[in-house]
Amino acid sequence: MRQHLAAVIRGLRSGASSGTIVVLSLALVCTVFGAGAMGRAAQLSDGLVWLWSSEEGRATEIDPQDGRVEAVSNLPESAGHRVEVIQNDEYLILHDLETGRMTSIDLTQMGFSGQLDVDQSGDFGLAMSGDGNAAVVLDRQGGEVRAVDPGTLQATGEGLNLPAPLVGGEFDNDGTLWLGAPSQGTVVGIRVAGGTAEVEETLPVADPGDDVALSVLDHGVLAVNRSDDTLVGVRDGDTVEIPAGTGLEDARVPVRTAGATVAVTLPGEVLTVAGLRDGAAVQSFEVPDGAADEDAVAVPYQGGVYLPSSQDGVVRVFAPGGEQTDVITVPDAGGRLELEVREGHLFVNAPDSGSAVVVGPSGEAQVVDKYQPPPGPGGAATPGEGGTPAPGGAATPQDGGAPPRAPDLDPGTELPGPAPTPAPGGAPPPSQGSLVPAGGTGTGGAAGANTPGAPVPVLAQAGDGSVTVSWYEAFSPTGAVDDYVVSWDGGSVTVPGTQRRTVVEGLANGAPYRFYVQATNAFGAGPTAVSPEVRPSEQAPPAPEGVVAEARTASSLGVEWDPVPGVDGDVDYVVTALTPDGGRIGTRTTTETDIVLTALAPGGTYLVEVAARTAAGVTSEPATSAPVTLPEVPAPQDVWFDITADSTVHVYWRASPGAAGYVVTPGASGARQFAPVTVERGEPAVVDGVPYQTTAFPRAGDNCYQFTVQAVDADGNPSEDSEPSDIQCHRSPN
Repeated sequence: MRQHLAAVIRGLRSGASSGTIVVLSLALVCTVFGAGAMGRAAQLSDGLVWLWSSEEGRATEIDPQDGRVEAVSNLPESAGHRVEVIQNDEYLILHDLETGRMTSIDLTQMGFSGQLDVDQSGDFGLAMSGDGNAAVVLDRQGGEVRAVDPGTLQATGEGLNLPAPLVGGEFDNDGTLWLGAPSQGTVVGIRVAGGTAEVEETLPVADPGDDVALSVLDHGVLAVNRSDDTLVGVRDGDTVEIPAGTGLEDARVPVRTAGATVAVTLPGEVLTVAGLRDGAAVQSFEVPDGAADEDAVAVPYQGGVYLPSSQDGVVRVFAPGGEQTDVITVPDAGGRLELEVREGHLFVNAPDSGSAVVVGPSGEAQVVDKYQPPPGPGGAATPGEGGTPAPGGAATPQDGGAPPRAPDLDPGTELPGPAPTPAPGGAPPPSQGSLVPAGGTGTGGAAGANTPGAPVPVLAQAGDGSVTVSWYEAFSPTGAVDDYVVSWDGGSVTVPGTQRRTVVEGLANGAPYRFYVQATNAFGAGPTAVSPEVRPSEQAPPAPEGVVAEARTASSLGVEWDPVPGVDGDVDYVVTALTPDGGRIGTRTTTETDIVLTALAPGGTYLVEVAARTAAGVTSEPATSAPVTLPEVPAPQDVWFDITADSTVHVYWRASPGAAGYVVTPGASGARQFAPVTVERGEPAVVDGVPYQTTAFPRAGDNCYQFTVQAVDADGNPSEDSEPSDIQCHRSPN
């Protein structure tokens, strides 16, 4: 047993791949790209902003100048869910907080281009720089930062491991990603260079273990220390401490602040902080009872402070000194309000309804009907439909009502919209500048809600005069998908909805091709998913040899293979987990000769298929591993610890069924003092009538501590990590 546990420790904690194993590999099992870069537009701001509508399951692109809808992207599988919108002028990424799925839309190609599944029970996020050159996936709970391609959501470099847990995670205008590491009392500035996240600077802002929140500024960051009631501004390698003048125990700040003033929201009070670099000016004012949500976060904009009240469907506007200057009403808000400053405007979105309000630089507010049809198929918006400024800033729709919506359709209504045909140059045909497909889904009626989602991701594997195109099953809210339509420059093919793979032959070797896939059902065609660009060639690489897969945890496989010899130029590998009946579970690409596939089913049996691929997308025949069955041991529960008077750390956890032993791993700053330990399953220690497994770490120093535990079965296969314990900071007796 001890030998098995020691092998687990070596496998999990050694080498450059340990960061992949520990954290973000679990998030990346459904990404498939990596052969060539996606097309990029010029780095110019288009001035448009995307807003989410939960009840319709759609993102709507708004022109803030006149409130018009410019484009719509349907995501029916996320209808009714909370979705975080991350955007710049090249990519739109929708993060479903209830399922953990991130979906990327390449706005230069007008198609869905990537997909990434993360653990919805964790604290994952995605941050993207404004210029589109950098994106990272954050595991705040696990402490890992990994650069990804924003179009494909494929990892582009090794993960960066920081002391967990992390807070914050946004880019400033200088391209620095800012995160806080409260267990260390520091903020960390990170740059993405060469596809890899690297620490640029680390600055102290608090005592280790203090409770810290961050708001990332246009240049630098403001750290709010809730433990000692101080504010610390960080910029250009310098820090400045700012006395708050009041308690900050329950302080809240926006994760990103645009402009020179930061708002800090407290129960019944708001602080404004300006001029961090040249000596801060701090003002405060009281908020009347009932004027804001209990968890409201004030957002500064153009000299005012905007405070939402979801219960009333209004946003109250205050001067920094506390005078209420305006009230903005969001018609039929139906729930929470989300405030964000982008493109020089303040957007107030009601994600549970079709309403939003745009506030301009001079304070004028206009209502937006997110359900109005965009230009192109499904209806053309006319000037002035977006809304009109209302006297006193209270936005009301033009002529007392929202722009008319197309009538709802009865379930089962047949929409005969024509099958798409390829456009010149291989561009997808669906929408004439809109992500809304032909067939009426831009109307906001039942068609848009009932058409399928995008079959993301699409994988194109080139051969000699041919390309094998495969895709993942599209979500269809009204039953099975009828057909998939695959189009390219030169043709199209329709395949049954039960089929998710087709071979396109008769292509020109050396010519570039990109493939577009749409799912259709009785309500019409869904949005387009787009593949990377590939070039067929008669020079296919040889198949990899020596493919070996073995269980790493109850839901992950480690895979290794021999490098492919004798290939001129760059080569990467396409790795796919298969069920014994041939079902494709997850596809990854890598330039290495080993990988970890995660988010698999405990107890499931899998084979792993590996194919070599050239930079042009030409792919070898696949090689397949022997089948591997994963263990079923669950992660331990209820991890906690205490530190006794003699400085001994006692760690406790609930036993896992089927576990033969455990791996206990220290975290926070105390991780430098203690190494992971292996523990055989033993008689439980009873604490307050509850049986726990336990182990001890002797002589704790002046550090902050946190612990996670893995269960290990009799063959040495570990479970997932437990939820981490709370952090405690220890000071040795004098």
